[in-house]
Amino acid sequence: MTTVCAIVIGHVDHGKTTLVRALTGTDTDRLVQEKQRGLSITLGFAHCNFPAGTVDLIDAPGHQDFTRAMVAGATGAQTAMLVISVVDGVSPQSLEHLRIMGLLGVAVGLVVVTKVDLVPANQLSEKLALIRNELAALGVSNVPFVPCSANCPDGTDALRKALETLLRSQWPLRPPIDVFLPIDRAFTLPGKGTVVTGTLLGAPLGVDGTFTLQPQGVPVSVRSVQSRGQSRDVVHSGERVAVNLRGLAIQDVSQGSVLCTSDAFTASDCMDVQISVLPDAPRPLKHMQELRAMFGTSQEVVTVRLMGGGQVSPGQSGFAQLRFRQKAVGFAGQRAILRSLSPAATIGGAAILDPWARPVRAGDVARLDLMRSAATQDPALIAAALCQQGQGLAVLDDVERIARLRRGGAMGCLTDRFTEIARGYIAQTPDLSAAKSDVITALQSFHAAYPVKRLAPRRIIEQRSRFPGLLPYVEKILIADEELRVEDGQVALFAHDPHAVLNETQRIRLAEIGALFTKAGMVPPDTAQFTDPDDPDLIALLVASGILVSLNNVSLNQRVLFHAECVVQAVRYLRDTFPPPERFTTSQARNALTTTRKFIVPLLEHLDTQGMTQRHGDTRQMTQQAH
Repeated sequence: MTTVCAIVIGHVDHGKTTLVRALTGTDTDRLVQEKQRGLSITLGFAHCNFPAGTVDLIDAPGHQDFTRAMVAGATGAQTAMLVISVVDGVSPQSLEHLRIMGLLGVAVGLVVVTKVDLVPANQLSEKLALIRNELAALGVSNVPFVPCSANCPDGTDALRKALETLLRSQWPLRPPIDVFLPIDRAFTLPGKGTVVTGTLLGAPLGVDGTFTLQPQGVPVSVRSVQSRGQSRDVVHSGERVAVNLRGLAIQDVSQGSVLCTSDAFTASDCMDVQISVLPDAPRPLKHMQELRAMFGTSQEVVTVRLMGGGQVSPGQSGFAQLRFRQKAVGFAGQRAILRSLSPAATIGGAAILDPWARPVRAGDVARLDLMRSAATQDPALIAAALCQQGQGLAVLDDVERIARLRRGGAMGCLTDRFTEIARGYIAQTPDLSAAKSDVITALQSFHAAYPVKRLAPRRIIEQRSRFPGLLPYVEKILIADEELRVEDGQVALFAHDPHAVLNETQRIRLAEIGALFTKAGMVPPDTAQFTDPDDPDLIALLVASGILVSLNNVSLNQRVLFHAECVVQAVRYLRDTFPPPERFTTSQARNALTTTRKFIVPLLEHLDTQGMTQRHGDTRQMTQQAH
């Protein structure tokens, strides 16, 4: 069955509530104050059943003091039914409601002119024509125009036929992908607990699934679901629903609360938006101006940070970040109304581009490009802008959130221009190739300038990278392809072989250094005495090739080098001097090897780690591995 949700709008006292009662038999004025004053204060709900489906009617208060309620009612509405009294004609709140519907993206699908029984027959045609012309000037034309009277027995017959035509029309929906229920009422039923109501957006809602009340972050489960007073197993987007919840106290629900799919929405104090200022706004919207933002059932005080600063003139649009005093929850594509704080008046609207934005400076060019791309709703443009903002790297979850795609559906919307470089992360394919080239070129230059150095400091590739966000992933790719090696936080091209580029002088010096360490035995020379410019790099080559062994004296915070053959001889001598299970002290080992504590301590610790010795308190013994 088809369902259409229509919000009933119009000036106060133009007969909206009376009309809804005549159509449905439901009096939507529930409160004592409403009946006493003859004035709707809160939203009212009713529905009309037809063979083809159901039209849900949301009766919005007409008085300007209750604009928030009207905006809340428009959440989830697919169309609007504009009610105008033929006696009063198009009135101030008629205009205000039309402006708000335009800003919220809700089209007027039906114009109803009420109280026709109160106008003399010879004046009716003229008054109806005047209303038609005024509405046409406001952009409302080519929609059903139905004169009626709620007080006549057959006064609403034509209207019921017109309402039924709404079911045959295609009304655009801009829902999120997941369950999103802005709560407009909450109450407690004895023996049942907390019940919340609203117009459902997004995915179907049933008793299975996990949900969260946002922005409070309270996890809840669904006990039962109703729509139009009937129990249902599942309800769908666009329907008015009542949800009985477990795990939720009535005091947990506040203005702006949303029941939504767990992990799909996050409360935020910063949102990227595209702002439109009404042509008849009294003054420009300025950077850092405080306003009241109304979206869903929320109304929050925000600071508008215009991208680029400055101002947005009446009739113009621009991009901005809304900074909230209190966290709120929304979704990409959701519309908001912007009202001045004092005097309270609608000055414009906003479309949420990213409901979970990172605060940035007003002059952030990359974020402005992202906002422009988000406004197009083109996934490829959005992904490219996110890559630019992320220094080459974009998160697929961000693409899906901003482009309003189903989770896991982003890659299917992107061309081979993008590559998934790790689970959930993408890069533009040309950027990835360029990032690889940056690393290789930087190291080629370094190796050409310092051919004897085995490794380059990591900063060499970091400084040359045009895409720093891709660097960790590019390293992994190049290592897997055997084009790069990483040792102790330093890097080198896999093909770089310093031994192959040594000149004759360097080869002779390399042999001299090795011979000095061999001759020194267990009292090796201090590296500080090797003062030739190439000596540090030649020593590093000897260590890398295993000719020298580098050990650390932790207590002295010094590096100690031994010739590898000297270490082998030391192990053999200790084994012969202290055959297992005989134990020996550090001093005994020092004396046996004719060395000093500076050298014996790191040597024995090295043998411990190699399994050549086994420590027992202050003594050690040689192991079988030392044989």
